Amino acid sequence: MVVIENVSKVFKSGKENLTAVDNVSLTVRRGEIFAIIGYSGAGKSTLVRLINGLESVSEGTLTVAGHRISGQKESALREARQNIGMIFQQFNLMNSRTIAGNIEFPLKVAGWDKAKRRARVQEMLEFVGLGDRAKYYPDQLSGGQKQRVGIARALATSPSLLLADESTSALDPETTQEVLGLLKKVNDELGITVVVITHEMDVVSSIADRVAVMEKGKVVEMGNVYDVFSNPQTDVARRFVSTTVKQAPNAFEAAELKRRHRGYLVNIEITEGNTGIGKVLSYLGNRGVHFNIVQGGLETLQGKSYGNLTLELLGDITSLDAVVAELATVTTVKEVRS
Repeated sequence: MVVIENVSKVFKSGKENLTAVDNVSLTVRRGEIFAIIGYSGAGKSTLVRLINGLESVSEGTLTVAGHRISGQKESALREARQNIGMIFQQFNLMNSRTIAGNIEFPLKVAGWDKAKRRARVQEMLEFVGLGDRAKYYPDQLSGGQKQRVGIARALATSPSLLLADESTSALDPETTQEVLGLLKKVNDELGITVVVITHEMDVVSSIADRVAVMEKGKVVEMGNVYDVFSNPQTDVARRFVSTTVKQAPNAFEAAELKRRHRGYLVNIEITEGNTGIGKVLSYLGNRGVHFNIVQGGLETLQGKSYGNLTLELLGDITSLDAVVAELATVTTVKEVRS
């Protein structure tokens, strides 16, 4: 669906150049929800503007649904963009037009006749749950309703690719989940490929199939969402994971835990690949080891759990050493050291 090969984007500012996207290569598969996550300045929003041709590629090649985007003239890009829908953080609705008028606008541009436009507008309103809001104006709607209109407008011309650039950043948590549910519906029921640009871990964990992590214009980590966030390989990915799941204690935390707990402290990593939390705790109980959970957390992604638990084990230190050594054969376990 989207093939990006060695793409860079350099902005010229006086005598200096700013590399916003730096030699990025990735492929978005047809029919998936692909997330691009990164902190402010990572280059993710520039990358999405390259995908829809709003910015020109400095180096490399970029194609969408077989249409080359990189190096094309505006006339060719207009045709390619008809296959790409876009929704934005600030909705970008026209306040002088009704909700129906906003959704109808791209259909007019595409040359649809009036009867087909009206039928399509109503179809899209029903799809996003706003069938009774056709004659309302944007300032009469809530933020979540405005984003639903934005989604309906983006879908009106039946694109095969939907780009969502920070589309939930202006919404409260409950409304965010409603909009994410709608994006999932777009993907499931219409078969549209969705690319989500975000700095929010919850957005990725809620709906994405795969994720690319960006930092300083580069893709530093990429893969299945569960694999990337249950076993992050880069500092930036670990920072994102730490916003939802407590990580293994750092040196300062370890010292504080040792001050407060006199038992044998170990950190256990829980992933689908080793063993579940229930098995770990049953394992300790069956060997007569008493324990307290003193820190940690678990998260579920794509139906699988991951996380870290710090346990205080109580009992004879020699026996505990043996239990920990045996436990290390079935899961990742490390003594907590300050």
